[in-house]
Amino acid sequence: MALLDTFTIYFLTFLGTLVMFLMLIIFAKTTGFDDLMRYYIYGKLLQAIGAALSLFRGPVPVDISIILGNSFVFLGIALEIYCIVHVGKVPLKGTAQRWILVVAAIILGFTLLYLAGANMGLRVFVCAMILAIYSFAAAAGLFFRSDTTNLRKIMALFFTILAAYQVIRALDALPRGDSYTLFTASSLQTISFISIYVHMLVSTMAYLLMSREVIDIKLKEAATKDFLTGIYNRMQFLQLSEKLLSLMIRQQQPATIFMIDFDYFKVINDTYGHTVGDSVLAHFSRETQAAIRAEDLLGRYGGEEFIILAPNTTAEDALIIGQKLKSKIALSTANNATIPKYTVSIGTATMVPATLTDMDKLIKRADQALLQAKRNGRDQIVQADVAQR
Repeated sequence: MALLDTFTIYFLTFLGTLVMFLMLIIFAKTTGFDDLMRYYIYGKLLQAIGAALSLFRGPVPVDISIILGNSFVFLGIALEIYCIVHVGKVPLKGTAQRWILVVAAIILGFTLLYLAGANMGLRVFVCAMILAIYSFAAAAGLFFRSDTTNLRKIMALFFTILAAYQVIRALDALPRGDSYTLFTASSLQTISFISIYVHMLVSTMAYLLMSREVIDIKLKEAATKDFLTGIYNRMQFLQLSEKLLSLMIRQQQPATIFMIDFDYFKVINDTYGHTVGDSVLAHFSRETQAAIRAEDLLGRYGGEEFIILAPNTTAEDALIIGQKLKSKIALSTANNATIPKYTVSIGTATMVPATLTDMDKLIKRADQALLQAKRNGRDQIVQADVAQR
């Protein structure tokens, strides 16, 4: 079977990178630029320039073609991998600085290697290993993210395969020395050039798909989470709590609703301003989320009123949880100069279900207990009678 022309494959890679660059500009202009998208586009441009310098070696002086061409490719792919690994999140400033230092070291090292007279096989070995390391970095960054998704895991697998192909190319080139040429007609060279072409396609597709996934996740969160506090909004809380309560009913396990309201919250707004008031609500949400169990549901019921559904929680357990929450808030505000001290009143209602019980009825009982806590002087917990059949 005739081998594919490696020069043609590389030319198509250059052409595809250039087309991707132009398409990304159009895409960004219609959807909006962010910093990562801007860097990704720069990365594609640098790769196109680097590929062009390699393709037109001859008209372009050899030294310029090799040194600048590879430097542009190394920098361009590094920008691309950086964006893929950090899509959907804001990387720390120190992270970007470390990437810059690593890429600068790679470019400097390759340049010195070339000026020292390294043969073609050794240079191809080094270039292929650098590309393999980039692909492995992308795979690891996607797979081991704390918020990784199935899509990111699949893309991590693709990058692992691409890295493996580059390692094969590197091992093939090293022993050949000066007999190795850039467009050597061999099966391994053909496969490695095809892998470079596939990398160009997969990386762009991966970035766009994951960017879209991030947008979808944010839209879903906007529909289900409270914008200020980041916890469930009222509608989503009620939907999830109905399902959780039904499970408790089937398992014949107790469940407790906590209705929580701030004491004199208007005074906080009037005294410190609404910005500080918003900070207090966000602070309470963080402290409460850290204090409750993973299986408990926390939502913002409205204004400065919050609600918790705690499954497998008796009335005795509820009192302990409420006291623990109040103690945590008191300790946290005492050690935080940016948040004024505040207290909350809590009403709880516990149900030991024997038959399907209406969630609204349980919430109403907890709300009545909360009103009683307010009447009793605030900053306390009042429990409704245990509700059962």
